[in-house]
Amino acid sequence: MSTGEEKTVKPLLFGVTGGIGCGKSAVCQFLHEQGVAIIAADPLAKDLTRRHPEIRQALSNEFGADVYFGDGVLNVEKLAQLVFTDAAARARVNQIVHPHVFREIQNQVQHLSAQAKLIGVEAALIFESHMDKILNAVVVVSAPLEKRIAWIRKRNRLSREEILKRIQSQMPLSEQVQRAHYVIENDGSLRDLADKVDSLYRWLLERLSKS
Repeated sequence: MSTGEEKTVKPLLFGVTGGIGCGKSAVCQFLHEQGVAIIAADPLAKDLTRRHPEIRQALSNEFGADVYFGDGVLNVEKLAQLVFTDAAARARVNQIVHPHVFREIQNQVQHLSAQAKLIGVEAALIFESHMDKILNAVVVVSAPLEKRIAWIRKRNRLSREEILKRIQSQMPLSEQVQRAHYVIENDGSLRDLADKVDSLYRWLLERLSKS
């Protein structure tokens, strides 16, 4: 007999992370094609850094007015130089930006929860920012170093030395893999990656059914 009440299924909230150039965005694109709701934290952080008045003021106070150009546009090159070469500056930028990003992610999760069963957060710093504490699972995308370097050079036109500095500025990939609930080895073709994401999608559905 029906009681007239239906059980509300709480969505499964998971993260997708991994080192720079490992293929997080490609994995999330395949998941999105499966109908998974994706929140991309890194573009969100960049957008907030450009337009949020508190962030703009705090970054200008901390690193100088030239962190923004005269027309108000973020000096991405200067900020990247700080973040990838100075650990103390990187920590300070994260302290300024991350609380605002967290709030925006929580707002988006709340909005998506009414319609999505699976919600993924794509972010480079899930472990470093302790975002993993609020997630049901963390997926780490791993890839061979040379493949990562080749992809980053194609996308950003950076030198090998600059790329290695950016890689070294992040948590070691081996540590991320060790802390993951699920690992995707992006070591083959795009078709291979799509097949691995299919397996991930089935795993997420299984976790959802048991939650």
